[in-house]
Amino acid sequence: MLKAIKIILILILTVIILFVALVVRFYAVKLADIRIQTKHLNQLETYYESPEFDAIDDTLFTDFNPSDTSIKLNDIRILASHNSYKKYGTTLGKFFIGLGSTKEEAEGFKYGYKNFTEQFEAGIRSMEIDLRLRKTEFMLTHVPLVDNSSVAPLFSLALDEIALFSENNPNHIPIIILMEIKDDWMILDHALQNIGSDQLKNLNTLIETKLGDRLFTPNDMLENGKTLNETVQTTGWPSVSSLLGKVIFVLHPGSFTQTYYEIDSSLASLPMFIGIYPDQTSQSYASFIVHNDPDVSAISQLVNQGYIVRTRIDADLVYRQQDYDDALASGAQILSSDYTIGRSDLEIDAYIYLPNDKMMILRT
Repeated sequence: MLKAIKIILILILTVIILFVALVVRFYAVKLADIRIQTKHLNQLETYYESPEFDAIDDTLFTDFNPSDTSIKLNDIRILASHNSYKKYGTTLGKFFIGLGSTKEEAEGFKYGYKNFTEQFEAGIRSMEIDLRLRKTEFMLTHVPLVDNSSVAPLFSLALDEIALFSENNPNHIPIIILMEIKDDWMILDHALQNIGSDQLKNLNTLIETKLGDRLFTPNDMLENGKTLNETVQTTGWPSVSSLLGKVIFVLHPGSFTQTYYEIDSSLASLPMFIGIYPDQTSQSYASFIVHNDPDVSAISQLVNQGYIVRTRIDADLVYRQQDYDDALASGAQILSSDYTIGRSDLEIDAYIYLPNDKMMILRT
């Protein structure tokens, strides 16, 4: 009997030790990513000050003239990267994802991106990022612990990187960043914090502090006596030429929408636009719409009403030519894909482009 108890205790202790070792291993990945991000930012500062640096010419990536004052923001279409901060991650992490869900879902996590600057220099002008609050730091993480490797783990440094690119490439097409605030899988990391109104206010302050007048905000577009929705459907969006060098943040619709809106229902002090789903066009703040299914008819109607629509060309690493064709036919302005040139793990012939091998095209 005593021998059996001893064996059971040894097994339990072994499991605990293995579990602790795995957690330490996963946390080590995060710490290594932060060191790499910090070093990368220091290198960027030197890079931009060097005589070898030349500002990017965005006309290389477009089939239109960015200086044409007749072209409005909703007239152009942008190929966007999805989960733009994500690194390929560890085999061990994917193993645990498979245990917690399915092998197919785990396979859909097998991708990663280059750093933000490399993506921008390749013509990416729209990104999607996932944000969580860990202790007192906003961080970009896909799935806590098991898929937490990131090219930009600290959001504050990610904003520094975006600001550096924008300041040194002042004529870039406006960068649109769709930001999804996450509160799932918090059980995997005890340091993750709930996000409420106060935390969202801190997030606003961080974005404003880091980007300053580089931001294009709802208040920059609001007209006297009109809601943002009314402005979109009447006067419409400003010209691309007037937005060169600007950065636009859009809060992904979801459980944080109402809390964020209640911070300032006039939108006047908010740095982020508030995204909506297609059935929410009656909202006064409606401007950007997330319609992930590339439904040609439904999206076309929204685009014709003046909204900017984001749809997905592909999802879960499943690419279908019909989905690509439908996304193009829909008229959606932000076309998100996991197969952009921003990927770090693809051969060059696996990248997709918009027609004529462009990253941005004029909507016809």
